[in-house]
Amino acid sequence: MKKIGKILAIAALATVSYSASAELAPQWSKGTSILNANIGIGEYADFGSTVSLDYVLVDEWWKGHFTVGGEIGYSTWSSKTLSDNNFGFTPRVTYGLNITPRFEVHVMVGVGLGFQNEKDKVNDKTTLNPFTTWNDMVGCRFFFTENVAVMTEMGISYRMPELRLGLSVKL
Repeated sequence: MKKIGKILAIAALATVSYSASAELAPQWSKGTSILNANIGIGEYADFGSTVSLDYVLVDEWWKGHFTVGGEIGYSTWSSKTLSDNNFGFTPRVTYGLNITPRFEVHVMVGVGLGFQNEKDKVNDKTTLNPFTTWNDMVGCRFFFTENVAVMTEMGISYRMPELRLGLSVKL
């Protein structure tokens, strides 16, 4: 009796796995560009915004897609004695997994260069400091039309928004 139960369990798992993989149809084709615009908050960002453009390099890799692109970001932070305005450019790579034709989850990493305009409010002194920016983010997109999605990302993003909400558009 235990053997029959194991066989049925394996058969059920195989059936579910096959039907789930059939739903993971690629929604991105090689050569597609995706424009993303986000607003958000973070540890060094009372408020911030990012705009990124990704290019689909590989459209069917382990039931997902692989993109390369770049991100431009801005953030601002302020206290009683200091204020920061940060601007950065970060090349990035993303792997996205197509859960359904309308829903995608992704992981993104990037390293880039930024500039911090720091103002000392007490001494009325302003300095411009370069810094290395990096992103380690996870996110998701839900397409409410064929080419437009609402998206969110969260993770570690030095001096840029770490919790983001925005739109993606396939070009």
